[in-house]
Amino acid sequence: MRIFLIFIFLFSSTKAIAVSNVIYGGFSFGSILPENTITKFIHDRSNGQSLIDKVFLETSKKINNKSFKISYDLLKDGLSEKDQNVLVLALDNETIDYITIEGDNLTRTDIILNFQVIFFNAKNNSLNASIPIEISKVINSSNPLSKENLINEITSMYENEVMNYFLQLINNFNLKNKYNNRIGVTKVIFEEKAKVFISKNSKSNDIFKKNKFAKSLSSFLSYNNNIAIVPYSEDRTSSTIMLRFENTSREIKLPNPDYHIHLTIRGFKSVLFDEGNIDEQWIYGSYVNIKLIQPDLDKTYFNEKFKNGLNVEFSKRSTKNKESFEWIFFLDSLKVLFDSFSKQTIELDKKWLKHSNDSKTIKKSFKKLNEIYEKFK
Repeated sequence: MRIFLIFIFLFSSTKAIAVSNVIYGGFSFGSILPENTITKFIHDRSNGQSLIDKVFLETSKKINNKSFKISYDLLKDGLSEKDQNVLVLALDNETIDYITIEGDNLTRTDIILNFQVIFFNAKNNSLNASIPIEISKVINSSNPLSKENLINEITSMYENEVMNYFLQLINNFNLKNKYNNRIGVTKVIFEEKAKVFISKNSKSNDIFKKNKFAKSLSSFLSYNNNIAIVPYSEDRTSSTIMLRFENTSREIKLPNPDYHIHLTIRGFKSVLFDEGNIDEQWIYGSYVNIKLIQPDLDKTYFNEKFKNGLNVEFSKRSTKNKESFEWIFFLDSLKVLFDSFSKQTIELDKKWLKHSNDSKTIKKSFKKLNEIYEKFK
């Protein structure tokens, strides 16, 4: 069994004014998390303190941050506003996708865990800062993974990758009591060409299709640019996050971002690139439009189309039923696009831009975008 790990995380850097006390809030389930997840099974099957709660508590004791210190005391009356922040690690989604390439006797399993590291004010239940994390594990095996295999893999992710990267993230995050400017993905649009692929490859009752694309883009933007992102809420019934703990729940009010990102998924396309005696190379293309606006001033700062091609090689015997499994490669192509796009404000990749965007003013557009990102740091 070959295992590949992909970690997507972010830390946001801001200048700390004073050291605050932050109350340890523990692990939570986010408001859109399905009930039948492997994580919930792992969490609930323990007698007493669950494994996830235990490893998160142990990890929190290793936090070494200059802008705040963790307190394990209960909230008390008379605390200053800056000392009423609560830290929570909330699982926002768990996705398990798999494809079977029969001709190559190969099964690929993708495990994706989405989290929000949340600082909220306990006095008024308002969000102070949120940091998205996405951790993915790709497993190639000759046979589909059993439920016990999945339980073991996800348990290992919590004990190792999730906690290690949470600690690295939080140790580099400077907490502020107030953020003057915020940014977030506020709209996801599916054009007709994209709807065909998305509907065909999604469950009919999946009401959070758009949320998954928003999470993916947000994670790359945050990680590569060191900015916090307000959680996407377009497909929620209200602008809140419901944090569900073992014996209670708390509804956290989300602030409205000052700057809105509109993501349009334009479509997907596959093209045969090269053919040999036993193999074929296919290019999996993904197409988007990314727009940044400031609604209060009715200003548009960025509005560009991008495309990305991902080269995938198959044996000829496996391409006979490729329509049954190629959706996952379109998603791979889209993630590479999000990653590459978000890096252009750090350093322009002329080779990627040449193939992904034909605008003559794209360099100036990214320079302006980088200037706006500075407002969120």
